[in-house]
Amino acid sequence: MHLELRKCLEMLDENTRRSKAPLSAALQLLNDYRYGATNEDFAEIARINHEHSQRNPYSQFQDVYTLKQIMDAPMIHEPLTKLQCCPTSDGGAAAVLVSQDFLDARPHLKEQAILIAGQCLATDAPSLFSRSAIDLMGFEMTKYAAATAMKEANVTPADVKVCELHDCFSANEMITIDALGLSPPGKAHEMVRNGDITYGGKMVINPSGGLISKGHPLGASGIAQCAELVWHLRGWANNRLIKDTTVALQHNLGLGGAVVVTVYKRADGKTATPVDDATVGQKNNLGYNPAVVAKGFTEKQATSVRSKTKASSWALGDTETKVESRF
Repeated sequence: MHLELRKCLEMLDENTRRSKAPLSAALQLLNDYRYGATNEDFAEIARINHEHSQRNPYSQFQDVYTLKQIMDAPMIHEPLTKLQCCPTSDGGAAAVLVSQDFLDARPHLKEQAILIAGQCLATDAPSLFSRSAIDLMGFEMTKYAAATAMKEANVTPADVKVCELHDCFSANEMITIDALGLSPPGKAHEMVRNGDITYGGKMVINPSGGLISKGHPLGASGIAQCAELVWHLRGWANNRLIKDTTVALQHNLGLGGAVVVTVYKRADGKTATPVDDATVGQKNNLGYNPAVVAKGFTEKQATSVRSKTKASSWALGDTETKVESRF
C-alpha cells in the first residue's frame, strides 16, 4: 500500500476506533464531502487527470480511460479505485533560482524568467484533531497558505488559469480545490461536474496529469509541478497551453503535515503565448523543446551547466551511469 494512503488510513482508523464506526464510514466522509459529492465525481477527477497526461512526455502513465473504466478498476479502499491513486514513482526535477539583480544584469533572460510572486509554507492547525476526515487532509493549513500566497502576489482565485495541486488521491484533489478557494465553499464537486477543471472550463487543474497519472516521486514532485507551470508561463508547453494565462498556482503537501502554496507570474508581466518548438530549441541550445519532448542528456550537456568550482565527483557517484541506463 502506498505510504501516504497507509498514513491517511491509520489516522482515519484512530478516529473510527474512537467512534466505533467502520473505517469505510470514515472514508465515506471524504466521499460525501459534506455537500453531496458522489463516487462518480471522484472518478471523474481521475479520468480528467489521465486524459491530461497524454500531452505530458514525462508522465509515468499516458493512458486515457473512460469514467466506467476508472470506476471498475480494482478497489483499493472504498471509494478509491486503483486508477484514482497515485503510483509509486521514481524521478527527478530541478529549478534555478536567481536574484533580481542577476536578472537585471541579463535582460535577454527576462522573457523566460518566471517570478515567485507569492509563497507560503504552513503547518497543521489545531483542527487536525477535530476528528474530521477533511481536516486530516490538511484543509485548514492549505486554506491559510493559499490566502497568504495570493495576498502577497496581489491575485485572487479568479485570476488562476492553471494549477498543479497535490492529487495523491482523487479525494485529496476534491478537498484541495475547495481549500485553495478555486471553488465556492463546498462546491468543488460542481466544478468537476461542469468540466471547470479541464480544457474549455474555468481553469485547468493538473495539466501534467497530476500525481495520479504523471506519478509521485515524493521529493521530486514539488519541483516537477514548478517545472510544468514554468513551461506554461513561458509558452513552451505549447501542446497543452491555457489561453490568457498570467497567473499559475502550485500546491504541494505532506500529510501530518506541511503545505506550500506558490503563485507564479512572468517576470516581464506579459501573458503566456505559445512558443514554437524550433524557437525553444534555439533558446535553450538543446535543439528541442523539453516541455513537449522527453530526451536524455549527454555528459557534455550536464557538465556545461554544473558549477565550475563546486563540482564533486564523490557527490555525483554513479549518477551518470544511472541516467544513461534510463535513456
